[in-house]
Amino acid sequence: MSRFYKESNKESSANLFNKRSAYYSKNLTSSGQYENLTDFFAEKLMYGKVSKFFVPIVLPKDSTNLKTIPTKSNTPQNLRALNFVVDAFVDLQKHFQKSVANNKIKSDDPYLSNLQVYKAYVDPYDHYQAHLIRLAKNMKTSNYIDSPNLKNINMMNEGLARYMEVGGLTNPMTFPAYVKSKASPMNISGLVIEIADLDTRNDDEKINLFTNSPNWNYYLNICRSFGFMVDLDVPWRLVADIGSEQMLEYARNYDFNTSSEILTFCYQSAHYKYSQNFTQNLLDIYDFFKPKYIINKEECKGSTRIIRLKPNNYSNIESVYKEYNKEKILNLYCNIRFSEEETRYSDNQKNNILINITDIYRKKGFNTAISEFESFINLPFDYQGSLGYYVQRKREREEQDRQQMIRTARY
Repeated sequence: MSRFYKESNKESSANLFNKRSAYYSKNLTSSGQYENLTDFFAEKLMYGKVSKFFVPIVLPKDSTNLKTIPTKSNTPQNLRALNFVVDAFVDLQKHFQKSVANNKIKSDDPYLSNLQVYKAYVDPYDHYQAHLIRLAKNMKTSNYIDSPNLKNINMMNEGLARYMEVGGLTNPMTFPAYVKSKASPMNISGLVIEIADLDTRNDDEKINLFTNSPNWNYYLNICRSFGFMVDLDVPWRLVADIGSEQMLEYARNYDFNTSSEILTFCYQSAHYKYSQNFTQNLLDIYDFFKPKYIINKEECKGSTRIIRLKPNNYSNIESVYKEYNKEKILNLYCNIRFSEEETRYSDNQKNNILINITDIYRKKGFNTAISEFESFINLPFDYQGSLGYYVQRKREREEQDRQQMIRTARY
């Protein structure tokens, strides 16, 4: 066991706290000199996962802006990141190779001599499905949903809402909440490239292989000159700084001139297609929960009679809507999202928001209602004023951004 830094989480809370503090203290010395050594903590955790309006974003499933990273045969193949990030990293690799050839840095460093790629973009959709399966298993063993006696989807949704009210903040169910939570890795942004495959819990290894490496300061300095941040907690994790002039030089090769244009044209709102899939997720969870038969016992003239009842079966989403219509689905979605956000609302505030959202749904449809709700619920400050006020404000900001892009576009 390491005396100063933790090697795993299998120690007392006091030891873990002291050893974590020692790790940060050691690396903060470097972060004072190299501002690109970044602590991705609190709001920084959402870097590359939310828009400038704090709405969760993802790369489209069929994104044409992802590019394969050239790798050697002894490292994982078909790793991808955003095109301009790959270009910047390839040039970073070449720079290190020249520095090794010119004896500017140690040539035998296991990770900081010849940079190799071990991990990059992670598909958020696949990752979310695995998360949803784990969540459903946890729900099934809870006391909130009576699986053996589950009769219909209405009964499940009532239990689901209660479960999420208790655990939604730490174990989100909806895709937008998942995207910006700790449950989703930073790698879903397409801005991340990792040059080692080490255990992120092992601080002792981080110190010995990175912070104490003779190439460490050079590594931080050159990463900065190519527009990469280095994760203070995971020092082999490079994160493209889309606000830096160096990274924007690479982005301009693909006609992305500003960080706003990167966020606007490379990503889409996480709720964009998910609003169409939410009901299917509910149906999938219901099918996972429902019993083959519901066993009832009846006493009749001194004897017990066993009755087997079949739970409701739903062949498709449309059959769900016949029992649990879209307006109810919308209200369930909103209530689950309330439970997944740190901002807390009173029952009166929730009711007022739901009244506004329902009105938008009746006038403009389900997808628009979800979009307006997401724009509001993700605001990083407490509830003030009406939903309608924020909807109008959001539209004004979007129009200002659109006009600015038109003015700055290259012809």
